[in-house]
Parts: sequence; C-alpha cells; structure tokens
Amino acid sequence: MKRFIASVGALTVSLLLSACFEVSSVVTVNKDGTGTIEETALVGAQMKAMMASMPADAGNEGGPNFKDMVPDKAKAEERAKKLGEGVTVKSHEPVKMPDGREGVKVTYAVADINKLKYQPFEAKDGGENEDKKPMTFALSGGTVTVNLPPDKPKEKSGDEKPKMPAEQMQAQMAMMKPMFAGMRMAVQIKGGSGIASSDASNLSGDTVTIMDINFDKLMEKPEVFGKFMESAEDKSMTPAQAAEKFKGVDGIKIEGKEKITIKLK
Repeated sequence: MKRFIASVGALTVSLLLSACFEVSSVVTVNKDGTGTIEETALVGAQMKAMMASMPADAGNEGGPNFKDMVPDKAKAEERAKKLGEGVTVKSHEPVKMPDGREGVKVTYAVADINKLKYQPFEAKDGGENEDKKPMTFALSGGTVTVNLPPDKPKEKSGDEKPKMPAEQMQAQMAMMKPMFAGMRMAVQIKGGSGIASSDASNLSGDTVTIMDINFDKLMEKPEVFGKFMESAEDKSMTPAQAAEKFKGVDGIKIEGKEKITIKLK
C-alpha cells in the first residue's frame, strides 16, 4: 500500500501542483469470473495547461508522469497488455465536469479476474521495477480473494529530517491549500451483483475501499497533513502501519491487510 502513498507524495512534493488532480480506480468483479476496471483522471484548467506545455518525453524520476495518468487511447491499449491476459480496452471517453475539470474515463474489460495483475496509478519509470508488486485476484465459489502484497521493504535512511515547527507548518499549509484543492486518489473494488460480506477494513454497500485520500479534508488539519507527508517519504512503512497510523482520520482510508476476502451476492 505504501506504493500508493508514495505516488501521492511524488505528485505533491516533486511537482508542486497548481491545480486540482483527481484519479479514481474501480475494479468490478462478477461471479462468472469476468470484470471491468474503470480508471478516471480529472484535471483543472491550470493543470491541463501545465501538461500541454510539457515536452512529449517529459518524465519525473521516481514519480508519475501526468501524460500517462491521463492517457490517450493508444496508451490505454498499451496499459491493457500489462494488466494481464485477456484484458482489453472497452471504452475511452472524454469527461467534462460542470466545475470545469476535464479528463478521461478508461474502461477495461477483464475476461478472467484470476489473470488480472493490477497496479493502480502505474507510473512510467522507463523499465520494470521489481519492488512493485501487483494486486491479484482469485475467485472460487463466489468468493474472491484479493492479494495486496507489500512492496519490497526498504531500510530507513540514516538522515532523519527535523520536524517542522508548528507555526511554520501552519504558514506553509495556508500557502499550499489552494494548490491541493480538489486533489484525490481512490482505489475501490465492487461486487458486480453486490457484496454479501467481507473481512475488508472499509466496506460500504457493494464497495470495498482499498485506498481513498482526500486532500480537501486532510488540509483542514495541518498536523494530520504533516504526518501524511512524512509517511509518504517513509519507504519502510508497511500497509498495516499506515492503516493504524491514520485509523479514524477523516480524509484517509487505507486497507492494512495483505489479503482480504469478498463474498459476492
């Protein structure tokens, strides 16, 4: 799970966003073993202008590439091949919201959920990263087991950054708040016919939330946001530790288990 937090950290720290950016991923699992993946990326006008001004080969070492996060159809087709055997692009649709945000919604068709190897918000890093492991699914008798393997653990650096004084943190938060307005990243799993039960930490109706980070809510509490940014830089933090650290915090939902089961209706 820390790879998702690290992705958010890379988005916010290295690129200093000047407009909203929202990405969401919904994996729907059907009882017959088929499924879909809906990935939606929305950006504000300022972010759209920023992306348009970037060179075609512009990338961010260690962080997501915005042109890949809002893929054209060709890149969506390329991504489908990496998601596993039998995954194809079902649709690629432009999205325009009333508040001015624009982006795309890509729907992938999954022929066999058991063959899906899913990495949400996959960044373009110029090659395979063996530290990153995909989310996998195993369906049997109407129950799907979701494996959320942690990344290869990394040792903490000996260079500990001093904590920022509270007054300085509040001053920076006031300046940063407009930049993070509307930013959100979410990963969810849905039961195509509903969910009868699940041992997941965040179950609501027919939806299990693997991760949901809402910056509008986080920015309301500077101390919470500060802890989040510290965690984004801590590559040794486990999913369980992250889930425990932010348990009950409004604006953050993280699944801490490495394996969950979902019984479909």
